[in-house]
Amino acid sequence: MNRSIRLMLGLTLSFAATISWAGAASSPQPQPAPAATFAQFECTGFISPHSVPGTIRVFNGADNDLYEVLHNFSEGDYVYLRRTDRQPFHVGEDYSIVRPENGFGLDPSWVVGKIENQILPPSSRYRLQRFEIKKLGRPYNNTGLVRVVKVTPQGAIAKVLFTCNGINPQDIAVPYQPEPIPNYVPTADLNRFALPNGRLTGTIVAASHATAYLAEGSIAFLNIGQNQGVVPGQKYRIYAISRDNVTMGLEGIIPMPPTPRETLGELVILRVQEKSSVGIVVKNLREIAVGDSVELE
Repeated sequence: MNRSIRLMLGLTLSFAATISWAGAASSPQPQPAPAATFAQFECTGFISPHSVPGTIRVFNGADNDLYEVLHNFSEGDYVYLRRTDRQPFHVGEDYSIVRPENGFGLDPSWVVGKIENQILPPSSRYRLQRFEIKKLGRPYNNTGLVRVVKVTPQGAIAKVLFTCNGINPQDIAVPYQPEPIPNYVPTADLNRFALPNGRLTGTIVAASHATAYLAEGSIAFLNIGQNQGVVPGQKYRIYAISRDNVTMGLEGIIPMPPTPRETLGELVILRVQEKSSVGIVVKNLREIAVGDSVELE
């Protein structure tokens, strides 16, 4: 190979390497993105350490002449609000509408709270799930957002701006306090078998729609909150610790050797209470179950 050919080959390889380096250097980096949509953020539900006062309630609404307790009010409808503290309503006030979950105990005061649970499941494979939730407080569902458009001697008339799964008579109204939706930077390469890092850990005690399994976009309720330093926007690794073996056969009764810790996905904290927090799954590598653990990244 003569000198000119060798020189040309060298220049070609050098140029190719430069282009490759430039392409790698200019490759787009993950950018911050909202962890949830407005609907996901406003419809999470929560576990409150204290009972939400029922001072203001939806007592009825337009087009419900029979006062049906299961009547659903949706976006664009009008509901009637009444309060027991003798304080006045004001046009333009926004209220978040919430509903307590009564579980399946005897509580005739609120029928809907028994049949539309979004947090408390009717049954569970996660041992003592209802007990674990009860330790954190009382579950509440978000049902919608309304705005007062007129004040009358019989109560305030509020227009439904947004609903999660329908507003019902006897739902509780609390002053709406808008909060920013946390941003997060997607993890490009989530380590499937990361070792413990020694940071804060917790457990997923419930999932949205009272399900047993979670995927990307699912809401997770954790047994850690403000008391442990949890704040919105934190990112947690989800990993499996142990699951009840429900298979029939020897593998269900013979102790199995421990396996390496497996990363199942990732979640971002949306809202925080004193003892609990609410997060959204932003990535899952395989199925996530209620009872799995999380670790602060």
